[in-house]
Amino acid sequence: MLLRASSQQLGTSAELDATVGRGGGGGIEHGEEIVRFGEAVTRGSSDVDDARAKLRGVLGDAALIDAAAIVGIFNGLVRNADFSGIPLDDGTLHASAEFRGELGLNDYAGAANTELGRADPGRAGDLSLGPRLVGPA
Repeated sequence: MLLRASSQQLGTSAELDATVGRGGGGGIEHGEEIVRFGEAVTRGSSDVDDARAKLRGVLGDAALIDAAAIVGIFNGLVRNADFSGIPLDDGTLHASAEFRGELGLNDYAGAANTELGRADPGRAGDLSLGPRLVGPA
């Protein structure tokens, strides 16, 4: 969702298929190298060394470190949310309804934590639906 929102803010568009390994570089500069590196690290594939070298070659050491940190953060966040059963908040549920289906995100194991049938794309802009803390006030 953030990639789409930041792209819209910049007046560009991102190809969200790249976020699930189906679309090259997502329409961003050096996106193919970034996606290849992220996929290799996430999947633990044998070409992670080559992907790392290519990303370093086009972006340099500092950007490679940033990319590695982002891959680690996203993997950690998703895994923690999945194993702890955290559902999507209502704002994200509604705002992502259309593209979740298109990208096949509803087929991931973590989707079982959310009642996806409640999604209403018409409520996507409702700011009152933002994340909330769960538990006693």
